[in-house]
Amino acid sequence: MAIVHVIGAGISGLSCAVRCVLAGRKVVLYEAAPQAGGRCRSYMDDGLGCVIDNGNHMLLGTSEATRSYVSDIGSEGLLHEIHPAAIPFYEMATGGQWTLRPTASLFPFWLFDAKRRVPGTRPSDYLEVVRLARADETATVAQCVEVGGPLYERLWQPLCRAALNTDAAEASARLLWRVIAMTLVKGERGCRPLLFTAGLSPTLVDPALELLKQHDCEIRFQSRARGIRWHDDRAIALHFPEGLLALELDDAVVLAVPPEICTELWPGIQVPDEYRTIVNVHYRIGEAVDLPGGSGLVGLIGATAQWLFVRGDVLSVTISAADEIAVQPNWEIANQLWAEVARVLGRNMGRIPAWRVIKERRATIAQTPAQIARRPHGETGLKNLFIAGDWTDTGLPATIEGSVQSGFNAARLALRAVRDLGLEE
Repeated sequence: MAIVHVIGAGISGLSCAVRCVLAGRKVVLYEAAPQAGGRCRSYMDDGLGCVIDNGNHMLLGTSEATRSYVSDIGSEGLLHEIHPAAIPFYEMATGGQWTLRPTASLFPFWLFDAKRRVPGTRPSDYLEVVRLARADETATVAQCVEVGGPLYERLWQPLCRAALNTDAAEASARLLWRVIAMTLVKGERGCRPLLFTAGLSPTLVDPALELLKQHDCEIRFQSRARGIRWHDDRAIALHFPEGLLALELDDAVVLAVPPEICTELWPGIQVPDEYRTIVNVHYRIGEAVDLPGGSGLVGLIGATAQWLFVRGDVLSVTISAADEIAVQPNWEIANQLWAEVARVLGRNMGRIPAWRVIKERRATIAQTPAQIARRPHGETGLKNLFIAGDWTDTGLPATIEGSVQSGFNAARLALRAVRDLGLEE
C-alpha cells in the first residue's frame, strides 16, 4: 500500500498527516524533536510549576482552515470565540481604554460611530486601505499609509506586528491587505478573537496525534531526516542516521520543516532566508485578574509589550518584531514588562512573581516584499515530493492559519500524486 511520508510534526505536518489518514492513506510521520507541535505547543515549566504555551497565539474569526482542522481532530470545543467581536486596547501614556467593535454588516457602518472605531480617527482616514489593496508586490505598509497618525499608531502598526511579525516600515503591504480582507472587511464575524484557553497542545497537537494513532499512523520521534535521494523526476529514498529508507514507486514525501532544513534536504528550491523574533514572557501571579475590557486579552499602545493575555493565574506578554529587545538579558526583559503589567492592571502588584522569558528567534520569516517573493509553492519539480510550512506561498501570513493551509495543500498534492503514481505502475 502506498505511503505518505511526512517529515516534521509541527502544525503544518500534523494537518497534512491528518488529512491524508482521513482520506484513507497510510502515513508515517517523522519528527526530529522528542515531541510534536514545533513552535506551537505546550509544556510543563518546572520554574513556574504549571503548563504554559511556548508562545501566545490568537486567531480571528475567518480562520477557516484552522477551524476545519480542529473539527477534523475533534477539538473545536476548546477554541473560545469572543462574540460579538470586541478587541480591547489600553493606552500606556494616558491610561485610556477603548475597544474596536466592528458591526455585522459588510458595509462598514461602524466607522461612523466614534465609540466603535479607533480614537482620534475620522471615517475618511480609513480610505488608506484602498492604497493597501492596490499595492504592488514591492510596496511596504508604510509606503501606503500615513505614518505617525492615530490610525497608524493604533491600528495599522499593531495589526502589522501581530499578524506579520514585521514592522510596518518594512512589511509587505500586499500581505497586510490580505489580513485586512479576511478580518476588518468581513465585519464583526471576521474580527472575532479565537483564544486557546486550554492551551496549544491540548487543542492542536494532542488530539491530532491521537487521531493519527487511531488510523495506524506510525509516528517516529527523534527521527531526523538527513537527506533525500532522487532519480529523474521522483524521490527514491530518504536518508536517516540509521540508514536509507527506500521509497516505493507510488509513495509520496512531504517536507513540513523550517526553510533552512528544507534546503538541506532539497537544495533545488529557493526559500526565505531572513527571520523575525517573538518574545513571550509568562508570569505566575497566583491569583485570577481581570484585564481592561473584560476579556482574556488586551492590546497595548505605546508600550514595549504589545499584547497581554491571561489564562488562570498566568499573565503572558507578547512582543512581536522583537529582534532588538531579544538581545537584552531575560531578567531585564521580565522586570521591564512587569512594570508595564502592573500599570495596565492599575494596582501595585508587588514584587515580580515567578517568570519565564521565551525568545523565539526564528518565530517567522521576515514578511517583507523581498522575502515574500522567495516563498515557494508546495510543488518541487519531483512528482512525489512536496513541501509545507507557514513560510511557503499560501497567500497568508506565517501564522497558525497559514501553517494549516499549507498542510492541507501538501496533503492534496500528495494524495493526487499517490493516486497518479499508482496508475503508472
